[in-house]
This record gives sequence, structure tokens and C-alpha cells, in this order.
Amino acid sequence: MNMIYYFLVFVSAYLIGSFPTAYLALKIFDKKDIRTQGSGNVGALNALRSAKSRWVGISVLLIDLLKGMAGVYFAGYLLGYQFPEEFLVACGLVLGHNYPVWLGFKGGRGLAVSAGALLLINPLLVGIWVGLWIIYFLLVRKHIVANLVATFLLPLVVFFTHPFLFDDQILLMILPVCLIILLRHLERIPDVIRESFN
Repeated sequence: MNMIYYFLVFVSAYLIGSFPTAYLALKIFDKKDIRTQGSGNVGALNALRSAKSRWVGISVLLIDLLKGMAGVYFAGYLLGYQFPEEFLVACGLVLGHNYPVWLGFKGGRGLAVSAGALLLINPLLVGIWVGLWIIYFLLVRKHIVANLVATFLLPLVVFFTHPFLFDDQILLMILPVCLIILLRHLERIPDVIRESFN
């Protein structure tokens, strides 16, 4: 019974995360398939660039943040704020966003939906993540590199600051979430290398 319960929690979170915000926004407002535009990424930044509309980009970003928050709220309000549920919900949300069944398992990179989820789980995580991103973006001026470095460093920061700032459960949760995000970003490394030598 417990296995079925946890499976349903995970699938519910996956379905919430898989709502294709950027894809629908481009289809509705610009009659375009975001997967064939710009970087092909189904996320807020590519929606902004492809639609050439700040309003569209901001709307996609906010809805993706709310997806993450809604998933965690669902886990907390209906199921109680307990580690197994929060762990499964966080992983399900980012997997759903990055690999949505509706789009042939090709979605976004998971930053906004993860940030929304982590804001409710532990806002300090998001503060550290954003701080690391800003530092590296100011150094290299490449958002993909800043995404990679900040996401790689976040679990290390959690590891070296627990149990003072974070407990073991947060560490166990942040590892798979960051790994899922990194896997989608690794696809862009060849492009980053090419841009660096041009």
C-alpha cells in the first residue's frame, strides 16, 4: 500500500511539473512551436526570445514558479510536510518539467519550477542558488555557464553547511534535483565551447 501511495504522489507531482507553459504560451500568442525556435528549450528565456515579448517571458517564468510552489503546497496541505512526500514531489516536479510526456519528453531545464518548489521547502536554498548564479554570471556573462556552476555548487554548499544550516533530508533532496537540472544543461556544453572560441 505504501508503494502505491508514494507512486501516486510522485506521478501527481510529475503531471503538475509537466504542464508545458512555454510551449502553450508560444502556440497561443505567437502561433509558433517553441521547440523549433531559438535554443529549442521549453522554458521562460527561450519564450522571451522567441516571442520577443517581455510579457510572455515573465508570464511563463511566473507560472513555472507557481507550478513548483503548487506541487509542494499540495504535498504539505494534503499529505503533511514530511520528508518522503517532499522528496518525491520535488523530484517529480523537475522531472515533469524537464521531460514532459506531452512533448515527447523534451521540456525545459528545470530552474524555475525547482526554485518555486524550494521556496516553500527552504527559501535559503533559493537565496544561495541565486547568489551563486549572480556571481558567476557577472564573471562570465553566459547564463548557461552560470546555471551549470550554481547548480553544481549548491549541493556542495548544503553539504558543507549541514547540520548548521540544513539537515540531512535537505541534502538528500537537493542532490537528485540538481542532478536532473544539470543533465538538461549538459546538452548545451558543446554550444558554450563553440561560442567561447568564436
